Amino acid sequence: MKTTFLVLALTLINSWLIAQFDIKYLDKCGYLKITAGNIMSNDDMKRTDESGLFAKNGYFIGFDYNHIITHGFGIGINIQIDRYNFNKEAFAQFALADDYKVKGRYASTRWGLNIVQNIPIVVSENNFLINIYGEANAGLRGFSIPAIDLYYSELNNKWVEVNYRTRMNTMGYLGFSAGLQFIIADFLGINISYNEVLRSRHSIRYSIRLTDAFEQVEEKESYLHNYLDSRSLQFGVFFLFGKY
Repeated sequence: MKTTFLVLALTLINSWLIAQFDIKYLDKCGYLKITAGNIMSNDDMKRTDESGLFAKNGYFIGFDYNHIITHGFGIGINIQIDRYNFNKEAFAQFALADDYKVKGRYASTRWGLNIVQNIPIVVSENNFLINIYGEANAGLRGFSIPAIDLYYSELNNKWVEVNYRTRMNTMGYLGFSAGLQFIIADFLGINISYNEVLRSRHSIRYSIRLTDAFEQVEEKESYLHNYLDSRSLQFGVFFLFGKY
């Protein structure tokens, strides 16, 4: 990893010496970036007590399309699919379950609008371009919990089976991205960037179904209250449209 960043730094320094800024180079163009990588949940989500979500780091895949209007400034849309792993062993221990079954992960899909500013550095016109960009994101996201089944002995607990199921949850979010794009032949390139969802507290609705030894059932709704901010490193491909 250190070698990769060193090579990247040397490449940027060398490119900087022979390159020139052209703030209008991408004007009237559009670009699509497809990214994926590791997403890091915050400490509140990772906590393994009554205040935490027993979450672990996960993965994501994202799609952004931006249209550049003038002087590198543009607007666009983004979709990102986030999946956080669930610390099921810690949760079963916390819940004192005799046995358990977990299906799925914490899942969140984001739909948002972008405001982006690009700073193109033309290393070799029509051949190689480095684009530095910053992007503000705002929109809506869904959030769901994994399906959890806990099993107890009737000698130790009134309820022999407890089922947790997700309900529809929609909430707003704010975030930003910043990174580099290396573009070849004014069309194809790679994207390296950092993304963050800003810290905000939300309520996550779910249902509980409790069954006793006589198959009597009780159902109720409840909420988890927690912060859902996250950080991720994005790696992916980049397609530029409309340069010619």
